[in-house]
Amino acid sequence: MVHKSTRLYVMLATFVAATLVVASQLPAQSPAETTEPPVEVPEEPTDVTAATQNPQITAAVDRFRQRDFDGALKLLEQAVKEDNDLPPAQVIMAQLFGQARQTAAVRRALESAIMETPTDPEAYIILADFALRDGRITEAGLLYDKANGLLGKFTGSKKRQDLMEPRVLSGLAAVAENRSNWPEAQKQIEAWLKTDENSAQAMQRLARALFKQKDAVKSYEMLKKAKEADPETLTPAARLAIFYEQAGDHEKAVTWMTYALQVAPSDIPTHMVAAQWALETSQLDLAKQLASKSTDLDPESLEAKLLLGVVELFLGNYKDAERYFEAAHLQAPGSFAATNNLALALCEQDNDVKKRNALGYAEKNARAYPKSAEAASTLGWVLYKMARLNEAEKALQQAMRGGTFNSDTAYYYARILVDRDKREDAKKLLEAALKNKQLFSKRREAEKLQQELNPVELK
Repeated sequence: MVHKSTRLYVMLATFVAATLVVASQLPAQSPAETTEPPVEVPEEPTDVTAATQNPQITAAVDRFRQRDFDGALKLLEQAVKEDNDLPPAQVIMAQLFGQARQTAAVRRALESAIMETPTDPEAYIILADFALRDGRITEAGLLYDKANGLLGKFTGSKKRQDLMEPRVLSGLAAVAENRSNWPEAQKQIEAWLKTDENSAQAMQRLARALFKQKDAVKSYEMLKKAKEADPETLTPAARLAIFYEQAGDHEKAVTWMTYALQVAPSDIPTHMVAAQWALETSQLDLAKQLASKSTDLDPESLEAKLLLGVVELFLGNYKDAERYFEAAHLQAPGSFAATNNLALALCEQDNDVKKRNALGYAEKNARAYPKSAEAASTLGWVLYKMARLNEAEKALQQAMRGGTFNSDTAYYYARILVDRDKREDAKKLLEAALKNKQLFSKRREAEKLQQELNPVELK
């Protein structure tokens, strides 16, 4: 299956509404939904230890690296006493633990920050961000509310207050967006814009909230304002097209995406988002045309190469897909997306050498990412294509172990079940896979197999 764990949102990285994932990370079997994209999580707080000129913080970082955590904390506490613009010492410790990938220690430091400085909002904000990322919406809302209340009484640094306020309002808006409470989301985002009137990110999220409330005209005007505030944002017409597609109005989506390409004929993000949209709406020839245009506009774009490769995978043009993924792999040898997709393209070709190369890539990814369902699924499919049924079944069972798996994985395993003469089990898997309305790379093959297993019922 095509890798999806490091999704890149083309020019939409900080925007909740029009999240169209570029094909460098798009799973061919499970592209980003065009109905409701995931709600954005507020940005991480600024790392106060980065590029600092404060000698005590520099010394604290050195102590931390030597695992002298108590010594680091004492230096940070002294630095905080002398600089009112710094967050509590335990918050800075949480940032250091975060950089060291010590998740449990991050949470302990934040809990300590709340106990030691209960009137400071920042630890609550960070914990709320964690909760939102994990989908614990109620918990996130309560934490943001607590932080908001503390901000109203905050007597510390005005500089810190000005930095924390938009983070809290963004978080409260994200909670409302997750609950589809668009009037409340609009209220919080408008308050956010009062603290930062030039925030293109806030404008884009406000545009979505307005569109969700059936005000497409104001939504489009807000998108144009966002573009004026930040020229790097996506073409407003393209974003509005995505809004319409998410709302189920494909006809208007076509109209606005066509207009977007007319007004931005040389804009790479517009072409890539349009190509992704075309792919997700089963317009494969158009997707190829637009993805090819993206590579013409920027031959060095890794994302464009991967996008075009995924389109070729969907079309069944495995040699062409191999060419683009190979180029991406040479450009970025560490890219999981490139090697994972390259394995898929290679294993589909009637060539023993290419199949062995596919297995090499798949095995390497499975070792490097032992908990990745994507890596396990791809390995299983490569092994199946090499007629190593027992090993393929084992890998695919691992991919399905969590109980949630995508349609391509279901198809892969259904093929094994058919070979094992477990036709009824295969039928159930195929039925579940095909009920999913999302585009996936093996849909045609899955439909054909279902017809073979149910020749009478499907007539």
